[in-house]
Amino acid sequence: MKKTLALIVALVFALGVVSVSFAADAVTLATCQKCHKGDKALDKITAAKNISTADDLIKTLRSSPKAKMHEKFTDDNLKAVAKELKLK
Repeated sequence: MKKTLALIVALVFALGVVSVSFAADAVTLATCQKCHKGDKALDKITAAKNISTADDLIKTLRSSPKAKMHEKFTDDNLKAVAKELKLK
């Protein structure tokens, strides 16, 4: 009985760790909006820099002075954010 209970607890723990790692990989607009508020809101930045596509967003972000801060975001993450921003 104790072995079965220990196995169940270990399985639940392992599934919890796996789910947290998958959740950490998901980047959404809400993730970006934690820092980008007010004058630095993403819609204002994209309008000011004439960013209209996901590729423009990635190119601008990777070549910006703040690129080091955003290096943890993959191109796929940025394409998902661009889709939420309704960029082409």
